[in-house]
Amino acid sequence: MTCASLCSTLTFPPDLATDLLSCVPYAANSTITIEGGQRDATCGTTVTPSVDICRVVLNVITSSESQTYMEVWLPDGETEWNGRTMSTDNGGVNGCVKFVDMNYAVGLGFAAIGDNAGHNGSSFDGSWFAESNELILDWVYRARHASVQAGKSIVQQFYSVPAAYSYYIGCSAGGAQGLKSAQVYPNDFDGIISGSAAADFNHLQAWSGRFVQLTGLNTTDPKFLTQANWITVQAAILDQCDESIDGVADGILEDPTQCAFDSSVLSCTNNATLSGCLTDIQVNTVNEVFTALYDTAGDLLFPGLLYGSQVDAFRLGQLSGSIQGISSDWYRLAVLKDPSWNPLDMDQADYALADSQDREHGGVSGWSGDLSQFNAAGGKLLMFHGMADPLVAASNSQRYYLKVAQTMGLDSPQMDDFLRFFRISGMAHCGVGGISGAGAWMFGQNKIASAASTNIITELQNWVENDSAPDTLTGTKFWWDTPSLGIQFERRHCRFPYRTTFVGGGADPNSLDSWSCVKIDDWQECAVGATPRLCNADGSFK
Repeated sequence: MTCASLCSTLTFPPDLATDLLSCVPYAANSTITIEGGQRDATCGTTVTPSVDICRVVLNVITSSESQTYMEVWLPDGETEWNGRTMSTDNGGVNGCVKFVDMNYAVGLGFAAIGDNAGHNGSSFDGSWFAESNELILDWVYRARHASVQAGKSIVQQFYSVPAAYSYYIGCSAGGAQGLKSAQVYPNDFDGIISGSAAADFNHLQAWSGRFVQLTGLNTTDPKFLTQANWITVQAAILDQCDESIDGVADGILEDPTQCAFDSSVLSCTNNATLSGCLTDIQVNTVNEVFTALYDTAGDLLFPGLLYGSQVDAFRLGQLSGSIQGISSDWYRLAVLKDPSWNPLDMDQADYALADSQDREHGGVSGWSGDLSQFNAAGGKLLMFHGMADPLVAASNSQRYYLKVAQTMGLDSPQMDDFLRFFRISGMAHCGVGGISGAGAWMFGQNKIASAASTNIITELQNWVENDSAPDTLTGTKFWWDTPSLGIQFERRHCRFPYRTTFVGGGADPNSLDSWSCVKIDDWQECAVGATPRLCNADGSFK
């Protein structure tokens, strides 16, 4: 089968309505021009494929009001197809094909599948929420499933054999999309990589939208802290919770859930000689931004921001007095359906209304703890989350792990059979905004991180195909995050419920062998008094 003849012979199952647009071959290092809605939505203008590919472009009809745009890139040259597919994600609430990740995947030999989640749009623009609930259903789960079905069919017809294995990789909203696939379509993927998952979406947006209420809009509000103030807070946190807890003064909180920060040292009332000391009102702001979000009954809605992530939270808008676009658009357009609603007025009634509409919105929370069908199908789920994530509280992924364990009645060795969760110290949110963190955060999760010595995609393949599961995930930290400058250090990140622990005794902290994995004895504790607090007083999960 040639690329030029593919479109004339492609057929699809009767329940998959498609509008086939083009099948065009592209040589490695040629230029693909991105056109139409994807270009208009600033998803890109051009992309240069790393290998020879056959690019298939089509729409899949998902309802009478909606369709998803998708592409399949088929290695077709010196880089041989490896017999597998890799589906890619969407970030934020965008409707962009992740061209950079598709390019990364075909460079590794995968047939790459990408879609626009049923709409064209940028990461932080949720204006499309108002158009139709069908678009929301596409974004939550339907578009991804449709693109997987169509993509697998195209792959089989082009290569004359079905893919032996199907994989998925995504981070942030893409991480949540991966969890949703495991929950709803357990046979779509043999292996899923879910990074920094923006799961429990309704409560995440309530939590995110609350920050501006806590911080104020700007310096005219006595509650507000500047970036310099937050840097002062960071120094105090490191002084109390870095070397004194993990044994190494490296600016990285290996496990910030162990930090019991005493903010009183920041107060000018208590510590007038501290350069940059804070007013008591500002100290209260510091305390508030690290608290979890609860409902009126005292049930946990979303866990608190972890210590060590606050400076990046300011840089990325969470603590700088910015109205959070996704949160505002979600509640304004999808939940309240009131374009005039002021996000500064968000309250408990709004949180409850969003919860009541979760089914209408396709289960957007993505919070089911029942992965029994995914497990029965032999699926493997690798989760990771940066412990310095400023946009999605890192302990939320730990909370999801605990919920799955409780829902399915499993202990950690049984969880290890199909779900492994890695807490990545010193890593921010998916490496966005040029802010990736001080930790060893590169492990092949995207093209930028592909220079690392360990590749999480290979780790997942070994688990799925050879039953060789990773106990640790080795991350690489390059000097200034630039591979050409050489490796600063590497670290083996332990799977939960193990904690990455410094061996001490004068060992070199930059050596891989200076860290071991120690099981957390009380890892299932999550209610009142637990650190972090991750469930309700009765041990349940909302």
